[in-house]
Amino acid sequence: MANDPLDEMVQFLQPEARIDLKHISLDHLLGLSGSEDGIKALLKSEKLIRSIIELTNDRVNEIARNSLLLLVNLTANAKGASELLNYKTINKNIIEVLVGYVKDQQKQDADAVCMILSNITRPENSVELCVDYLMPDLNDLLNIFVNTSYNKKGSKLHYLSPMFSNLSCSPRIRNWLTKENPHVPLLKLLPFCNYEESVIRRGGAIGTVRNLSFDTDYHEFLLRNDIDLLTYLLSPLMGNEEYPDDEMDKLPIALQYLPKEKKRDADVDIRKMVIETLNKLCAQRKSREILRENGVYYVLREYHKWEKDPNALLACENVVDILIQKEHEVGAEDLTTVEVPDDMKEKFKKMDEEYINSVQ
Repeated sequence: MANDPLDEMVQFLQPEARIDLKHISLDHLLGLSGSEDGIKALLKSEKLIRSIIELTNDRVNEIARNSLLLLVNLTANAKGASELLNYKTINKNIIEVLVGYVKDQQKQDADAVCMILSNITRPENSVELCVDYLMPDLNDLLNIFVNTSYNKKGSKLHYLSPMFSNLSCSPRIRNWLTKENPHVPLLKLLPFCNYEESVIRRGGAIGTVRNLSFDTDYHEFLLRNDIDLLTYLLSPLMGNEEYPDDEMDKLPIALQYLPKEKKRDADVDIRKMVIETLNKLCAQRKSREILRENGVYYVLREYHKWEKDPNALLACENVVDILIQKEHEVGAEDLTTVEVPDDMKEKFKKMDEEYINSVQ
């Protein structure tokens, strides 16, 4: 008899085991996976984890679903997400198993698989390994993602969006996103920055753009006319307010004369990500001039009147403070080259905290 009680359960989690025993065992393990201590215990049993992975393709849908939900819980834990990358079935690693599941249009629980992929790609120390595994399938996964009716069993595949965002922390993925192969992958993602049906899709798409904006090498690409990035970035910050004609003329064409029912994005985290991205795009003079020429200041001015969240307000003011200045007042072609003394960093941090407290 096995020393570890969890190892004893492996016999009930074999494909040929009785269905009722698989149900009972998985129900118990699902409960266990809801706590930190439970996850630690599960991760100690390699045989058990391998059996659970095998059961994700069980012929009984509920068995497969519970196995996937168990892996969702495991990978929500950073240690679990990293360790699961080491697991293989007979001839596939865990990523290949998950990708195969997503590609199968007849799988009922592909949404849970997408959540696992999102969780696995989140830890920074695992991103490059995930890229190694996922790179051969990225174009296929992106095409599946943009086809919102791809899965024929009702799975929406929304969580592929944060997966792309997580992966975009890798220089290799940023390069892939911005290169022709045969089309620029980022162009397929951008419309989902404004995808009303899912905050998960919107957040992942905007998160991907934000990660690109952290690298100034991509700013010129991002602000190309044919990319039309500002149309997608500014829309979440815009309501149905009217602008004077001279200001309206500066806005991207798709954002001029918006309908009366237009509302700002209801998710404050998405609004903050947009503003953080605009802030990063203010780093270089050429990019700042493009933002000014496209009426970004006017949008932020109206947005600031509406916003109530103190952190978002502060982030907005930081961008406005740059854009309202003349270039000789900004004082640097590239703000990333400006060195801020440690004592000033501390002073600015304290000022930010005081501002946030005063607004709350």
